[in-house]
Amino acid sequence: MQAGRQSDKQAALGVAYQIPRNSLALLMIALAVVVLPHAAQLSPWVIAVGLFCGYWRMRVYQGRWDYPRRWVKVVLVLGSVAGVVGSGISAISLEAATSLLILGLALKLIEMKSRRDAYLVIFLSYFVIATEFLFDQAMSVAIYEIGATIVVTAAMVGMNQLHTRVQPLVSLRLAGSLVLQALPLTIVLFLFFPRIAPLWTIPLPGGAVTGISDRMTPGDVANLARSDELAFRVVFEEEIPEPRDLYFRGLVYSEFDDGTWSMGQTFPQRRNLIAASAGLEGVGYEILLQPTMSDWLFALDTAVPTSSTVTVTSNYRLVARDPVMSVYRYAVTSYPELPMDRSLSIRGQLRELQLPDDGNPRLRAFAKDLLDESGSVEAFAAAVLQHIRTEPYTYTLQPQRVTGADSIDQFWFETRQGFCTHFAGAFVFMMRAAGVPARMVGGYQGGEINSISGHLMVRQYDAHAWAEIWTADSGWQRVDPTSAVAPGRIELGIEAALSMSDRAILSAFTNVRFGDWAVLSNLLQWSDSFEHRWNLWVIGYDSDIQQNVLSGLLGEVTPTRIGFAMLIGGSLSLGVVAFTLFWRRRPVKRHPVERAFTRFSDKVRQYGYERRPDESPTAFLSRVGVEANINPAQVQLIVAQLEAVLYNPSIVWGQREVRYIRAQLRRLQFRLAFGPAR
Repeated sequence: MQAGRQSDKQAALGVAYQIPRNSLALLMIALAVVVLPHAAQLSPWVIAVGLFCGYWRMRVYQGRWDYPRRWVKVVLVLGSVAGVVGSGISAISLEAATSLLILGLALKLIEMKSRRDAYLVIFLSYFVIATEFLFDQAMSVAIYEIGATIVVTAAMVGMNQLHTRVQPLVSLRLAGSLVLQALPLTIVLFLFFPRIAPLWTIPLPGGAVTGISDRMTPGDVANLARSDELAFRVVFEEEIPEPRDLYFRGLVYSEFDDGTWSMGQTFPQRRNLIAASAGLEGVGYEILLQPTMSDWLFALDTAVPTSSTVTVTSNYRLVARDPVMSVYRYAVTSYPELPMDRSLSIRGQLRELQLPDDGNPRLRAFAKDLLDESGSVEAFAAAVLQHIRTEPYTYTLQPQRVTGADSIDQFWFETRQGFCTHFAGAFVFMMRAAGVPARMVGGYQGGEINSISGHLMVRQYDAHAWAEIWTADSGWQRVDPTSAVAPGRIELGIEAALSMSDRAILSAFTNVRFGDWAVLSNLLQWSDSFEHRWNLWVIGYDSDIQQNVLSGLLGEVTPTRIGFAMLIGGSLSLGVVAFTLFWRRRPVKRHPVERAFTRFSDKVRQYGYERRPDESPTAFLSRVGVEANINPAQVQLIVAQLEAVLYNPSIVWGQREVRYIRAQLRRLQFRLAFGPAR
């Protein structure tokens, strides 16, 4: 403490405290480890500033550069703020706040003169570690950040070592031990501390892969199908339904303009589904949705949420109370037999019939002629699907581009190549042109079952679009034109419907997930199973899950019981740490002959025979025998026996031999007690 005050006083007088080389090197490594995960969110110039500040600090240590003057620091600070504002990100956002924090950390590095400055850099590093969890909460990130915490703590340990004894490996071991000792108390606080909403928030990052968009044009889903990013995981209460029944409804597109489908107006909440589903057999499951930065959710038809923060809109979409900023866990029960809107208002019918006044004239005429030939809406829809089956349409990720007001005509009559959005959009257009209310639905279809943990993995390449038509007898009914052109897509997954040329443009990881390399595919499934459990029990540990856990542990959940549980759990966790520390410092169990010789040495000290620190047991006995005029043969017999038992591990000594040596040492002690006084 006195040294710290002295260094601070010297710094105030202009004499800089020189951080030991090994401590400074460990601190620089810690900063690099802390900032590395943020590289994806930072602008390149921020990283460049950090590297330059590190180089400047190194030159200061070498004595070749000086610390920045006051006006230089002012320019650097103002330039950093201006750079963040001019980077194109929102001034009030997590990216901006993190950039400023890291820039402040880098600038503080080059003006670090005292031990207190070094501690400030270390404490800022802990804050930077915490901010990474606002961007990514994956298990791999958590493991990495625990390692980063150990490295930063090691830098702090190094600051408290003597200049001549700074040992980075020793600091790392000690830091790792400190972090591990803190884990039990961390687990107790995680389990019992109430999950409360933050007192303030800032806009969270917008870099997540959202997948489905609120506007859809032909080709959007085809581009999305090239990504193997996870969309969500599903845990079913019972058996997983067949792939052909796994249609996860997300968005409903009712408006069409200039070749683009959009959601249109926001629909009010639907409130009568629970009563309507009484007596029907439901499918219960939980979904763990990846961050989308939007409030829409995904579920099978017809969904009734059991989570209090989820509602259902009038077009049977699920929406969350707030945008999904991290892994979001919600429970749903779906009733496939529950009809959707057997009655549809005039306003609703007009909304689902609207089309532009012009455009795609051939398809309009084709639809009206086919409806006249069919005689009913159901027969008309079946005839369109049959037309797709019999004509040379192709399901592909690389369709020919169609644009303009007549883009659907170009697709239907000329290119005949498309993805799910091409076929679903053309189908809905024909239905509306023939006077049948219809709309397009976007979501995900199918998924991959994790054979290890049994949950369903739905990825971005499972994104899909299909159609719904309305009749007075049945309400809204799902019709999937993709099932006519590529039935394998619905029954087996997208990998069964893609051509070799389509597979060639996909990433290597996507093809691995399709099963091209069995060993790697199994490794990915193991990794996903670990990540799934992490999301279930750590990321998804919200207030509802905590209430269930505490009810199982405490019975009635009251503040008093929670307080006692935290007190007992904290005491036990600290007790484990204390026991570990005392156990490491316990006396080492010594050989019984060694204990006997130690007692002999202590006893003969009172007779004037002091054992020197550098003297071995045999050397001490030999010297004592000479000084006490004892027969050398008797002393050498004891010396030989001691050397054998203490220094020859190949000889096994039993209790009989140990008792013999004890007896010999007692006889020698007796001789010394009555020998000449010294």
